[in-house]
Amino acid sequence: MSGLGDIVGKEVITADAIIIGTVEGVAVDTENWKIPAVRVKVRKGNEGALGLNKRLVGAHKVYVATPQVASVSDTVTLAVKKDQVSEVLVDGKRLPVTASIMLHKKVVGKDGKRIGVIDNVHFDAARGWEVTKLGIKLDKDAKQALELQKGLAPASQITILTKDVKSVGDMVMLRLDLEGLKEYINKKPVSKK
Repeated sequence: MSGLGDIVGKEVITADAIIIGTVEGVAVDTENWKIPAVRVKVRKGNEGALGLNKRLVGAHKVYVATPQVASVSDTVTLAVKKDQVSEVLVDGKRLPVTASIMLHKKVVGKDGKRIGVIDNVHFDAARGWEVTKLGIKLDKDAKQALELQKGLAPASQITILTKDVKSVGDMVMLRLDLEGLKEYINKKPVSKK
C-alpha cells in the first residue's frame, strides 16, 4: 500500500535503465477507484525520444499508463524501453481528475457538514493500482466531535475506505454523517493519527 508521498519524486526508469523523469503525480478514476496513469515530469534531453519538442522554459509533463509500470520500489520502473515510451503515453485531457486536484478538496458528511480536507490518496500498485483509502485532515470542529477517548487528544487525521465515499465533485461527500463517522472509526479498520 502506498500514498502519494511514497511515489511523488521517485525517478522513472525504462526497461533499459534510462531515467526519463520523476513522478509528479497520478490520475485518479473516482468512478472505479483506480489509478489509470502516472504523471511524469520529463528529464531534459529525453523530449525527442518521447516525441516531444524541446522547451525553452520548464519541463514537459506526460502521463504513462499504469499497466506499463513494471514495479514501484526505490524507483518506478517501466515495462518498456526508452524508444517505446512514446507508445504508452496517455493523453492527459482524456484522464479523470488528478490526485493533486483531489488533495485539499473539502470533505463533507452526507448531511453536508464539513469534516475536513483530503490530504492523501492511498493505492496498491500490486493490486491493479486500486485506490483503497483516502486520508482526511480533520477540521477543528469535526476533530472535537470525533474525540474517541476521554483524556486523549482528538485525532487530527483519519483514513476512510473509498467504498464509503458517496460522490466526488467540487467536494468529497461521504456516505456517513459525523455520528455515523464516529461509529465507523470505532468499528472499521481506519487509522487515526
